[in-house]
Amino acid sequence: MKRLLAVLLCLSMLLTAAAALAEETELRAGSTLVVCASQDWIKDYNRKLAEDFTAETGINIDFQLIPNDQYGNVVKAKLASGDGVDIFFSNPGLGLAEYSPEKYAYDLSDQPWISEYTDWALESATYDGNVVFFTTGSLDGYGILYNADLLEQIGMEPATTYEELLEICDALMELGVTPIFEPGADIWHACVWLLETGDWLNRKYGDMYETLCDPSGKFEDYPEVITFSEQMMELVERGYFGEEEDWLSQKWNDRAEAMASGEFGMMVCHMSAAAEIWEQYPESGAEDWPLTIIPLAGNSTFSNSGGSMGMVLNKESDMIPEALAYFEFLARPENVQYIYDESNMPLITFKNVELDLPYQYETLMESCNNVLGPDYTTRIPFYTADAIGRAYIEMWIGDKTPLEAVQQIDKDRAIMFGAVE
Repeated sequence: MKRLLAVLLCLSMLLTAAAALAEETELRAGSTLVVCASQDWIKDYNRKLAEDFTAETGINIDFQLIPNDQYGNVVKAKLASGDGVDIFFSNPGLGLAEYSPEKYAYDLSDQPWISEYTDWALESATYDGNVVFFTTGSLDGYGILYNADLLEQIGMEPATTYEELLEICDALMELGVTPIFEPGADIWHACVWLLETGDWLNRKYGDMYETLCDPSGKFEDYPEVITFSEQMMELVERGYFGEEEDWLSQKWNDRAEAMASGEFGMMVCHMSAAAEIWEQYPESGAEDWPLTIIPLAGNSTFSNSGGSMGMVLNKESDMIPEALAYFEFLARPENVQYIYDESNMPLITFKNVELDLPYQYETLMESCNNVLGPDYTTRIPFYTADAIGRAYIEMWIGDKTPLEAVQQIDKDRAIMFGAVE
């Protein structure tokens, strides 16, 4: 009997090993995973981990980078044509709606690394009851980053109201400093101003997100959105962005040099931007620059992305086993920690990571009294950066009134509802 048990045990072990080997051989060494991303989203640490994955598995990673202002349209066209997209990036939550998730988003709910997501990450990685995002992003969002040295020169603290913001801008102009760096050449950036009103207005009205999930829901129906847009326009009219021909040609990729130069007093950016500036220009002291909420129209809370951009596996891909293996590789604790350490993010979607919260997180939480919640990108469909940014650029250059810009945003969203339905 003991001998029989030993034989059965050995047989069981052999069958287990054979099954594991068979599973491994399903991964096709020499194959290539195509990952579509906007031109700014793939960092050096992403490339390093991709190289490590290739070294381990023989599976190549092809990052296909698309210009920021073309990303959404190009990816949708590639998906529709079956043009070899295995993985693509999208805003989390309902931000995925524009990419026809019922058709293209692979259900990742049974993957073992899902249990390592934080609660807020799991919520934002879910669409229609299924986990469809792999994300190592941060609970991040946008605020106003101030050059602390310039604030000290004018003897002021970061603004908590719109009126205080105007006073700071006027004082900076007296110093010969352009108050606000706005990268007008990257139209998507104009949309992140209004983005920061989401949690505040949804708390105020209670059902704003629910209303804007319906094609009949309109931003125009909320007077604070109009006021916010009017105040955005006033910033330009007062000359706080500088000369139109200058700010319209400025690029997001130039932000570190622009802010480190001392030529600009502040910019609207995410939490990790200060660390990026400091790494490139250590003498700037940017690691100690405060980041606070955008106080236009009375906004008082911090709207966050709940994980920022996440990767979605195209369920029409013929590389699903390889893509799942790539996600499993990235989710390993040592790789998640590496991503966090290299990315300068304040937080990360995975648990059990040794965190080092930046100064900007502290100042941002202080400015909103620790009141925060999800932004538009995760809670309503079709908060589309390029379309919304374009409407505001047209407002800033005088082609639209603030009301007309908001109406254009509503019109574009209505069209997208119809296009998807």
